Amino acid sequence: MKPKIAVDARYGLRSPRRGVGEYVHQVLVQLARQENPYDLILYGDQSSNPKTVEFFRTIYPVHILNAPNFFLWEQWIWPQAAKKAKILHGTANIGPLRASIPQILTVHDVIEWHRGRDFPGEIPFRHHVSRFYRMNALKYLAPRALRIMTVSEHAKADLIQTLGVSSDRVHVTPLAGKYAVLDEVPPYPTKEGSYILVLGALDPRKNLVSALKAFARVRDRAVTLKVVGVEPQGVGKIKAMAQSLGMVQRVEIRTMVSDDELKRLYQNAAAFLYLSRYEGFGLPLLEAMSQGCPVIFARDSSLPEVACQSGIPVDADDAQSIAQHLEQLLADRDLRHAQSLKSLERARQFSWQHTAALTHKVYLKALKEAGGR
Repeated sequence: MKPKIAVDARYGLRSPRRGVGEYVHQVLVQLARQENPYDLILYGDQSSNPKTVEFFRTIYPVHILNAPNFFLWEQWIWPQAAKKAKILHGTANIGPLRASIPQILTVHDVIEWHRGRDFPGEIPFRHHVSRFYRMNALKYLAPRALRIMTVSEHAKADLIQTLGVSSDRVHVTPLAGKYAVLDEVPPYPTKEGSYILVLGALDPRKNLVSALKAFARVRDRAVTLKVVGVEPQGVGKIKAMAQSLGMVQRVEIRTMVSDDELKRLYQNAAAFLYLSRYEGFGLPLLEAMSQGCPVIFARDSSLPEVACQSGIPVDADDAQSIAQHLEQLLADRDLRHAQSLKSLERARQFSWQHTAALTHKVYLKALKEAGGR
């Protein structure tokens, strides 16, 4: 009988999915395409999308566990349901503190140690409670985990420094995009006219304020800024920011859009502006590149590692320099085409098949170690 690995698949069973969910979803799909000496069992909660669950049940056993909150799900319901597994895989920076079963952790970043220090901002009380729980749980779990996976060399170094784990137990399994990489640069300009694309959030880490200040300096008034993925409660605040900069008519603000719509927005944008102050990986940057979009990104954390020489790195707070780069891309068709080609070439170096292959190797090492225990 094959050993069983119990996977926290909550985020991968949702729709729509963000970064962690896309990682879980895609790796599970790819692992099912090979013969493995272990069986994966997936566990989700009430937030699971029924169609996504139905899809995965054609591949794996899937158990949807009910719990009144995420804390009880993680610390009691899931480990009890998975107590016959050989290993637990906590895919989202967390795992059960008192489980007797050995664990693998995927730690995407240690952002909570930076939040409030490196990018200060108001943190709601509910978030304070969640941070206290997750930070202290991770400090306890990380030194005890059989193996830890993370998503970039930057995240690995930060994790080792922050949590004091040994480097030989931390494995980098880079992410990939949700879209197939285009074969060629998409046509430009489009019927929609020229626009710069930003993924918006009020989290100070995402640094939307710098993006707005930079765009306010772009002299071509026919160009618009599309801010997509904004929390509904944040739309009014972002409009107020745009109003204060005298460009409310040039900024289009949208909440979450479908994957297909976001794909089209990447393909048709003159540039994707990503000025985040901290990312464990920076998946939107890679997804924009996969659609041939020129990218301008902050030279902070993992973003230069992801883009490499294929984008335009900037100081996240230098609005004048960022605006100049935007104007150059808008005015110079040849430059824009060259940057699009660089984006596609770099994006082709990432794949979920590779992520899954690296994950498989970690599983084998952990199973061997668990057997020794």
